[in-house]
Amino acid sequence: MVFRILLAALAFSLLPLVAVACGDDDPSPPDNTRLSDEDYLKVICSGTSAFSNAIATKTKVEEIGQVVKDFVVSLQKVNPPEDLNQFHQDFIKYLQDANSDPTSLVTHRPPLPGDSARQRLASKETRVAECRDITFFGRPVATPSP
Repeated sequence: MVFRILLAALAFSLLPLVAVACGDDDPSPPDNTRLSDEDYLKVICSGTSAFSNAIATKTKVEEIGQVVKDFVVSLQKVNPPEDLNQFHQDFIKYLQDANSDPTSLVTHRPPLPGDSARQRLASKETRVAECRDITFFGRPVATPSP
């Protein structure tokens, strides 16, 4: 009888450990902390670089599409700097809208944040390793012809 009580107590004391071990594996911060500009750039440049590599190396549209879907998932896990909320949502929608034709992203211009936020991010791209080969915010913005 004492053995059963001890066994039950042991099992009950291990429940919190089992709950933690079986918990959500979502790597996003539990307090929904906003990313710094540099950390946000890491996400944007990593995804953009992966897409660029997929365009150059993948032979099937589905493979490129998976890279775009993975990019969307990585964006959905983060909380951007406050002044980039609208851009963040617009960019996710832009990527999701390309699900049926992911190669269309090559010819359709992505949304950009307002000029001051874009310039701020562009000035920091060179200091972020993931942006070494990709300049998403620092590229020239085409102006319409008269």
